[in-house]
Amino acid sequence: MPDLIIIDITENEKILLDGQLNQKEIKGNGKILIKNPTQKSRLWNLGCDLKETVNTTFSSKELSVGILNPSQEFTSEYEIQNLKEPSLKVVEIFDTARSISDKINNTFLFETENKCKLSLVLTNPLDVPISNINVNRKIPTFLQEIELINPNIGNAGITEDTESRVLNWDIVSLDGQQRAELVLICTVNLKDTDVKALGTLNVTYLINNYKLTLVNPEVRGLTDSMSGIDRDEGTQPGMWDCSVEFINESEFQVRLESAKVSQKITTGIETVVSQTPNHLLNPDQSWSFDFPIESKNVPELSSAIEFTPLFVVITRVCGEINKESTVYPVLSATVNKSLNPAEVDAYANTDMVSEIIIVNNGTSDIGTINIIDEIPQDFIPPKVNQIRFTLGAIDISSRTDFTKKLQIEPNDENPDVKHQIIIELFNLSNEFKADAKLIVSYPLKARNPRPPTETLYKTPVTIEINSLLEGNLYVKTPDVEPEIKVRYVKRKLKTLKSIKPGISEGEFSISIRLQNKGNVELENIIVKDKIPKGFDLTNISISDYEIVKIGEESELHVKIAELKGNESLNLNYSCTGHGEYPRYEPEILVQGRESSELAHSSDIRSDKTEKTVGGSVSVMRPEQSAVINDLFLSIFKKIDQTVNGESLGDFIENLSDRFPPGPVLHQFMQFAKDIKTKSANKLIVGSLRDEILVKLNEFKEMYT
Repeated sequence: MPDLIIIDITENEKILLDGQLNQKEIKGNGKILIKNPTQKSRLWNLGCDLKETVNTTFSSKELSVGILNPSQEFTSEYEIQNLKEPSLKVVEIFDTARSISDKINNTFLFETENKCKLSLVLTNPLDVPISNINVNRKIPTFLQEIELINPNIGNAGITEDTESRVLNWDIVSLDGQQRAELVLICTVNLKDTDVKALGTLNVTYLINNYKLTLVNPEVRGLTDSMSGIDRDEGTQPGMWDCSVEFINESEFQVRLESAKVSQKITTGIETVVSQTPNHLLNPDQSWSFDFPIESKNVPELSSAIEFTPLFVVITRVCGEINKESTVYPVLSATVNKSLNPAEVDAYANTDMVSEIIIVNNGTSDIGTINIIDEIPQDFIPPKVNQIRFTLGAIDISSRTDFTKKLQIEPNDENPDVKHQIIIELFNLSNEFKADAKLIVSYPLKARNPRPPTETLYKTPVTIEINSLLEGNLYVKTPDVEPEIKVRYVKRKLKTLKSIKPGISEGEFSISIRLQNKGNVELENIIVKDKIPKGFDLTNISISDYEIVKIGEESELHVKIAELKGNESLNLNYSCTGHGEYPRYEPEILVQGRESSELAHSSDIRSDKTEKTVGGSVSVMRPEQSAVINDLFLSIFKKIDQTVNGESLGDFIENLSDRFPPGPVLHQFMQFAKDIKTKSANKLIVGSLRDEILVKLNEFKEMYT
């Protein structure tokens, strides 16, 4: 078989992708190899026309090869410029939550079983096959429970040694416009929060009969051959039978392009033969052409033969794509809840502050957070506007661009049921970065909690966080469940009673003194004192009472809302009748907090404050008298500012904690509430002002 000059063009493309598949770098180069494959035939005067050199570093379209001895090669290298994209499209997708089908999740959850999926997709965008595709993907050690799903094309497997694991995928050929896909599923359960490199990717491939450039080379030259002219005189004098001949003496196949024969005559040179046979000649084959010449003498003929050895062009592209490791962060946070004070007295009312501290101890930004905080029964939750959020140095308490939901369920202040504070914050990723701290704080109040022998007051808190690209929630609770400690404190109550004759005949003045000698307040005290047969109640220093008939006798029932620790209360009343007034010891019932008290605190008859305030109740320490005068003075000054009923009612209610507790305080606060209800938008002037001043002076007298 005849040989051909071999023109071998190998072009290379090398691509570097970052972890997000963005093309960081693409380089190309090539090499033209011209080879004499024969054993004995030489080539000389060899030249190569590249035709087109755009986007290459060739300085000329012509390559001067010169002489090529048998088996000798000529090479020329060049760079390829302005490459846009690789010839093979590679896509790698690592999803940390394969159960969520509508998005690709890119964050690991700390100490959680992340069910992951790795997908590799190769697409041939060309119209020619891509062959010898080899994919090598490093598999990090934290990927466990690996299951490799057979690809739709090619063979895949995982090789493992002491130092590494590698996924190998070999594809013999990928046809034009064809797509190959491989899927690997695994589980990741991380014990640290460092960012995780998912492993590098290397893809190599070969594209035969394809070029990256427009180079289209053609070689021309000479090789071993013989040519000549045969002159035979004919049967008639002066006539010659001539023939021009060309013999291919090389091992190459050649193409005879033209043959010319010229005759020297007296006037010059005359072309007698001009042929363009364009004839292919294998080794040792010849071509000849006969022609007649008229000449007296042996004709002087010369030949000009044009031929060239034939060539074959072999092209290929060798590609390599390297992808840097994708790096995924880890979503994690800690949550702790502190209470100040951490321990409260049993049966007492104690103001407290709760503080929840959430720290982003992962490497992922936190985009959203849900907080579910539980307040046990016997504790009064805060109002919504008392809950504060601080993220780093930013107070986001009233920021609607961060707060999606803030509510308390149930939305009341009833201490007989537990409450949940539900908080949903969003749009945090620019602020809630690694090591950032979110603090949630609010006040709450212990309301006669029971001692630890009866119950424990757990106050759990749960957070649910997510990254900017929301996937599965990371759920976290404090390592130790928060608890409000309750300290048992003894309750001490002393009761004294005196009976003495009144001014009028048959009248007796009775005085009952209640002394709370303990350190905790006593609530909802019922005082029961018998009124002997033949006697009737004629005067009492409090309006919150009732007379209960028991046979022929009566019993006075007085309700006292609260008696603070180390304070006392005097209850004075008069009875009129006949005979001696026997002594009965009063019965004292301390009921503690009533379950319906707060639920019905506003359900008070509208005529309650229409009753004239009668008598006085002493629940004051001596030093409080001056304070009471100052408080009433501030109320009178407020009225002088010409305010409306709602403003005055709010002002009085805000002073409630500074007045001594007791029935009078309850009546006073009901009076303030009625002002707000009946005269909310009315200015306190004229007859309305006079009426209110009369009532205020009555209350002042009761206290002082």
